[in-house]
Amino acid sequence: MYSMKKYLLLFLCLTLGVAYAQDTLRVRVMTYNLRFGELASLEELAHHIKSFKPDFVALQEVDSKTDRKRTPHQKGKDFISELTYHTGMFGLYGKTIDYSTGYYGIGMLSKYPYISVQKIMLPHPVKEHERRAMLEGLFEMGNDTIVFTSTHLDVNSQETRAEQIKFITGHFKNYKYPVILGGDFNARHYSEAIRGMDSWFAASNDDFGMPAWKPVIKIDYLFAYPQKGWRVISTQTVQSLLSDHLPIITELEYVKEASKKKY
Repeated sequence: MYSMKKYLLLFLCLTLGVAYAQDTLRVRVMTYNLRFGELASLEELAHHIKSFKPDFVALQEVDSKTDRKRTPHQKGKDFISELTYHTGMFGLYGKTIDYSTGYYGIGMLSKYPYISVQKIMLPHPVKEHERRAMLEGLFEMGNDTIVFTSTHLDVNSQETRAEQIKFITGHFKNYKYPVILGGDFNARHYSEAIRGMDSWFAASNDDFGMPAWKPVIKIDYLFAYPQKGWRVISTQTVQSLLSDHLPIITELEYVKEASKKKY
């Protein structure tokens, strides 16, 4: 009888372990402002990104076919196509403005194929300021589905950034799939804009990340939604001089059932 109870207990533990594994999603994500490739080649940036083996990468300040005077070595290059080639990942691009015979905007890289993608323009109350957007992809991650999003908020106005955050939070409020958002928020950690993310899970540390050669401020972030169910396994602000921003790499775990509990 004792042996039977022991085996029954072992069976229950294994069953619960399998159920837990099936209800847990682990994902490795990165956010990186490339400074339009001014400080490095696309091959160098791709190698750097690839070395961290991310599942998803949110990219900002991404050129496509521009003739930017500050970056003659990048003339005419399609950043996302080249980064896709050199990393072996899938690539998506969202133009925010026309610039110097080409385009300037945001992008993302993914280890997994996408189901759908959309570019959503953010609130733009001051018409003289540059347009900003978020690029949102719905991805098949094995048997799971996840939303990954890249954004780059307004650089000139705290009020505009706060309005853009309010819009983003409202947009994802009732999503049925877990969401991860990465980007350059152009906002300090104590600002109104970042306080507006209080319904999200903070998925990166407080390390300064800009400028890369002597970091004194933090404006790049990773967040996850819904707030419940997420856990940071590891996070790092990476020391690198390939851009004026330091990239952030975070490994996260999402327990689906935990997100449904009432607290």
